[in-house]
Amino acid sequence: MLDAQRQRHPKIILLYNESPDWPDSDKAWTGRMVNMLSSALLEEGYEYQPLKIFDTLAELDRCDPREWLIWNWAEEIGGQPWTDSVVAAELEQRGFAYTGSSAEALAFSLNRMGVKSRLQTLNLPTLPAKLFTDPAQAKEWSIFPALVKGANQHGSFGIEGDSIVLDTDQLARRVAYVRDRYNDASLVEQFLDTREFHVAVLGNGRPEAMPPVEYDYSAFADMRDRLFTYQWKYDDTARGYHEVKLRCPSLADEHPWKTRLEAVALEAYRAFGLSDYGRIDMRMLGDEPQILDVNPNPDIDYTSALMLSARTKGLTYNQVAAHIIELAAARMPG
Repeated sequence: MLDAQRQRHPKIILLYNESPDWPDSDKAWTGRMVNMLSSALLEEGYEYQPLKIFDTLAELDRCDPREWLIWNWAEEIGGQPWTDSVVAAELEQRGFAYTGSSAEALAFSLNRMGVKSRLQTLNLPTLPAKLFTDPAQAKEWSIFPALVKGANQHGSFGIEGDSIVLDTDQLARRVAYVRDRYNDASLVEQFLDTREFHVAVLGNGRPEAMPPVEYDYSAFADMRDRLFTYQWKYDDTARGYHEVKLRCPSLADEHPWKTRLEAVALEAYRAFGLSDYGRIDMRMLGDEPQILDVNPNPDIDYTSALMLSARTKGLTYNQVAAHIIELAAARMPG
């Protein structure tokens, strides 16, 4: 797959965003990601320019979409959360090809209930869920432990130990918290205290599922700690940042689960129209994986699940980046 001869070797604009309101830790994390990719582009011989944005893409006026490909790492514009689809839509209007999924796919991925409904319509395995806007609705739910997520939040944002609730009173309090803290409804589903696997997918047309990565929570006795929270993902002072272990090859590689996990990931990737790269997160219910989340444009860094599975296949960071560029370059005009 990655050895195919490249049709094009475009110039690259590394597009990313930064808000003046961000804490220094967020700016530093973004800087590390940008430096990592910049080094890869230089080593692979690409001409590239980094472009940091806040509230405008006007700097692209000087660039010809026939010559420049956008590496799209812009996740918001104007300091408004979850506006990556707005950036992608403007790139499309300007005629640029860019890495990753379309504006339509990015926007839809934020609608957790919409994602759940599409999975169910397509008979892809996922747990039943309900959408609650009022704490009084908690009495309508009877399956515990349950997991409460912001219905229109991205990734693990807003997910913490207290997102796992054990009874109706806790559920009501959490629905109220999500409403007051994030001005959002709550998606409620059963919490599976079982093994968790993330499966990255690369490609278009005939995408390829990468080996499953297991998130190992065996260091934790409390069920509420067996959840990859936003803090544990990004805060290097948090216990879970260090003690949740990502394993690949995982035990699933010696189990019939591996084939099923990869097949489900491919089906979901195609069903949601993802492009170039994505990741499907699942937990097991018996021998059947249940889709937790469908992620267009997941993190790509040395410690990410995508890169861990890529290394298991003998691929370097540079090779993965170059392949994503190759895939996106096929969409360049003229």
